[in-house]
Amino acid sequence: MPEELQPAAILTAPRLRLSFAAVTVRKSTKRWLTAFATACLLLVIDGGAHRLGALGVVAWIVAWTAGILLLFRAVRAAFRAIVRRLSLRLAFSYFLIGIVPIPLLALLLLSVAYLLSFQFVGTRIRRELQAIAAQASDHTPGASAIEVRDGRVARSSFAWLPEGSLAPWAEHEEDPKFLLEEERIWLVAGRAVDGQGRLLLVPLQNREVLQELADRTGYSVVAGPGRRNSSGRAYTVRVAPGKKKSDPNPDVSLNNMVRPRTAEKPGRGWLHRESLVGVFLAHPIAVFGSSEPASERVVAVVGRTSPLFLYNEFFSNWVPGASRIVLTVMGGLAAALLCVYLVALAFAFGLVASITRNVNRMTRASTAIAAGDFSVRVNTKSRDQIGDLARSFDGMADSIQRLLLDTARKERLEGEIAVARTIQQKLLPPASAELAGARVLAHVQSVAEIGGDYYDYLSTPDGRTAIVIGDVSGHGLPTGLLVAMAKAALTTLIETGLRGSEIFQRLNDLIHRSTDSRNYMTLSLLILDSAAKQGDLTNAGQLAPYRVSGAGVASLSLPSFPLGISESSKFATRAWPLASGDKVVFLTDGLVECTSPSGEPFGFERLEAILAREASSDAVSIRDAILRETEAHTGGAPPEDDRTLVIVTLD
Repeated sequence: MPEELQPAAILTAPRLRLSFAAVTVRKSTKRWLTAFATACLLLVIDGGAHRLGALGVVAWIVAWTAGILLLFRAVRAAFRAIVRRLSLRLAFSYFLIGIVPIPLLALLLLSVAYLLSFQFVGTRIRRELQAIAAQASDHTPGASAIEVRDGRVARSSFAWLPEGSLAPWAEHEEDPKFLLEEERIWLVAGRAVDGQGRLLLVPLQNREVLQELADRTGYSVVAGPGRRNSSGRAYTVRVAPGKKKSDPNPDVSLNNMVRPRTAEKPGRGWLHRESLVGVFLAHPIAVFGSSEPASERVVAVVGRTSPLFLYNEFFSNWVPGASRIVLTVMGGLAAALLCVYLVALAFAFGLVASITRNVNRMTRASTAIAAGDFSVRVNTKSRDQIGDLARSFDGMADSIQRLLLDTARKERLEGEIAVARTIQQKLLPPASAELAGARVLAHVQSVAEIGGDYYDYLSTPDGRTAIVIGDVSGHGLPTGLLVAMAKAALTTLIETGLRGSEIFQRLNDLIHRSTDSRNYMTLSLLILDSAAKQGDLTNAGQLAPYRVSGAGVASLSLPSFPLGISESSKFATRAWPLASGDKVVFLTDGLVECTSPSGEPFGFERLEAILAREASSDAVSIRDAILRETEAHTGGAPPEDDRTLVIVTLD
């Protein structure tokens, strides 16, 4: 291991060990806790926890906690399994929103109806008690008279009501009013005026009185005080106590002392059964011996009846047959509401099915796409948001499929371009070479993978050296093909020994026939005769080369049209004298046309100044100076056009 990596390894290894140890400890702790909770649960189930004392209590706590956690996890897992699928989630949501409120609303309506019904029952019982009190006489079963004078009992047949005792309850005006004496309740008929009067006390426990009340109301009515744990009682309620601690606080035991008048008969249904029970709290009630006002007391009266009898009571004053009409209307309304609800339910489940159908299709399609099958589509006809989502999904799948096809084509094209670039690079000769009587140094910087600039050097049949530099319009694969075609044709034509102008004329015809008018090529050909110290230059629209010598910098200008522009283009060849040590600099327009960040081109003046400054330098120094200056001028920006530089130095 290299020394610079050792500290990092020293720091990282303990961290990895600590992290692994922490994970191991967490897993081990979870296993031990699970095992301990299981042991506690088994111990509790086996029944041996009570023999362990405090440890048994801990085992109970752990077992209950583990059981609750297991139940919570089971419920959560079941809930997640239920609502995982969208169809089940929607159905469960509809169940909570559309079905659960129905029994709750029905329970609320039944509760309200129950309370209102027994408010009605209580009113009937109160009215009949008032009637019994108003019609009471000495002949009423169990009734006894008392006389009140100056607010005290003057004469009474009750041992518990001695003469001279206070009777503040006797003057109370509200009817009915009651008197509570230990285990009995008395209905007080009449009242004393200015402390004077004769009253009747009617016992409510009397079977005949209760039967009369049942006959009057049609309800089974029971009322009466009793002791706790007394046998045979059906209900027990507490009479509201007085405010003083000395006041008695008895219980009222309400026994079914009489059979209901509407007793159920064998074979009758629940409508005839006396299943409705209500408590009517009547007031005022006075506890004998108390000086509290009677209005602060209550008495509990229980009424029992059947739903059918209560229904008949509500419609007793209606036109005969009206109840049947009401029942028919209510039944029809219930049937209509049920039909509406069933239609709504079917419509809701139809919506759920339509939603889940498209969602399931999208799920299957996404699974297929994830597996690599991009031909799957949802193909929905729905016009809702789910349908829009499905169509968007199909559009996305189409886009992905096109993107993959484009990517595949691009990768294939990039592979072809890479092969073409490799071929093009092999078409270009080495960047530096020793030729007969001259040395060549070249530099090429392409914008695209396949550049449009071209240079070459080769020997002619008569032993001279041909230097070629060219620039094809455009970039990319077509440009590279044109460069390859031009190189092959140029190599063949040079080997035939033709003059430069003849070579260019044939190249012009070939390019003009093989391409359209938008494709053309600029080209310069210098055939160097080192023995004669002369160079024959032929140019076709290419930038004029420069001769750099001790005498200065000179442009070897020879204007003409590029190759392929016109079939009638003519090209000339001119001989230029050269001397030993002279350098001929060829370049393409990418060097002089490169711009600064402000848009100013590099230009010929800067290039010529560099050549003049580096005239006595070698080819490498001239190349480096030109590249350094152009790089500084552009601010390091990527080139917008191919840049090619060829420097030929005569020996």
